[in-house]
Amino acid sequence: MRTRCRKEGVPRLLVVEAGAQPPVSIDPVEDWVRPPVSRDDLEARVKALQNRFDSYQVPTIDSSGTLSFGHRSITVSTTQTGLMRLLIDRFGDVVHRTEFMQCSALRTPALNRNSLDLHIMRLRRRLLPIDLSIRTVWGRGYMLENSVSAEAVPLTTA
Repeated sequence: MRTRCRKEGVPRLLVVEAGAQPPVSIDPVEDWVRPPVSRDDLEARVKALQNRFDSYQVPTIDSSGTLSFGHRSITVSTTQTGLMRLLIDRFGDVVHRTEFMQCSALRTPALNRNSLDLHIMRLRRRLLPIDLSIRTVWGRGYMLENSVSAEAVPLTTA
């Protein structure tokens, strides 16, 4: 069962009996406890696993503009689909403004700084229901990230 869950990417909290060797795992979505475990400790471990699992997910977008992240999805316009493809390809990293301007997949005839900012503003609103956010990295560009994880970790730029 553990192997099947690992292959399917399911987070796992293993219960290890007293005296047994705890598992050694480098998988960030696997953890273990020994019984008896308090309800508070169990809930904290489950929440930590869920947060790690959420932070390792990458959004997807199909050709019709359906953007999916986790168990949620939304639809976006053709121009927003082009912007999202760039952001998803570099999920968690900065996409420079010039990269948006040079992207041939964007069908907007005159994508400039102001129109890019307007598209990003509209995308930010569309992304709220699926726990994604676009962060402005001042002087550089934009970064797509999991909004739940982003609340816990401030962005620092060098």
